[in-house]
Amino acid sequence: MKRPASLVAGIFFIFLAVAQLCRFILGVKIVAAGFDIPVWPSALAALVLALLAIWVLKERNRT
Repeated sequence: MKRPASLVAGIFFIFLAVAQLCRFILGVKIVAAGFDIPVWPSALAALVLALLAIWVLKERNRT
């Protein structure tokens, strides 16, 4: 069986990675409780999320 939950998780990780990458490229400012969140962690988050997506989707295709 192809594991539909892992497909949903992989797609979710891809969506989050794209969102983080867009924030990094566009330089969107985020303020949480009066504290400016730097943009550079978004690049790291995009990389980690993309790697997680690849890992989950590859694991899904194993028999």
